[in-house]
Amino acid sequence: MSYLLVSPCRNEAAYMRITLDSVVNQTVQPDLWVIVDDGSTDETPNILSDYAEKYPFIKIITRENRGHRSVGPGVIEAFYHGYDQVDVSQFDYVCKFDLDLDLPSRYFEVLIQRMQQNPRIGTCSGKAYFRDKKTA
Repeated sequence: MSYLLVSPCRNEAAYMRITLDSVVNQTVQPDLWVIVDDGSTDETPNILSDYAEKYPFIKIITRENRGHRSVGPGVIEAFYHGYDQVDVSQFDYVCKFDLDLDLPSRYFEVLIQRMQQNPRIGTCSGKAYFRDKKTA
């Protein structure tokens, strides 16, 4: 089963390596991961470039800096900018995926298994939580 990740991002340098590492270390890696840099002004473009050089399934699309962060509408615009540049019919699953997450290594493997076992599942998401290193 093939899957596509589309990740809009802007100025995510502080957390994105955790997310990038958690995806490249998945037991079932994405067939394509489109990361849309929505005009970052921090180290995000450099980090993305480093990962794209190492992992051929990562494709970076860069949008011009609009001069301000646009939470909500800007995220959706960036998502569709990436989504519209891919032939999504080539994939069994499509996932809008934030760039500030940390996933267990079997996350997508298990998710795909569950969706295959129950074809009535049309959409799903995870439960986000904050891991406090002081109490971990």
